[in-house]
Amino acid sequence: MQGDDIIRLATAADPAEAAAMQEALEEEGIPCKVLGELLDSGFLDPQSARPEVWVHRNDLERAVAAIEAQRRAAAEDAEPEED
Repeated sequence: MQGDDIIRLATAADPAEAAAMQEALEEEGIPCKVLGELLDSGFLDPQSARPEVWVHRNDLERAVAAIEAQRRAAAEDAEPEED
């Protein structure tokens, strides 16, 4: 079935970003798989060893929305507070 296809949602900058994406997706009940999170162990160029987050095609729209919400929340948390 085409909707059950597994597709790449995003390529993360590093394992920490991939873990944050995975957490955001799991909080929304979206199954996902992170591939390549252990590839930066020193054998490869770090730029070529970026983890990928994969989801079912049926979940793509919800997954994109969850990641966008997670990124907005992270950006808001990073903004300095005004006194």
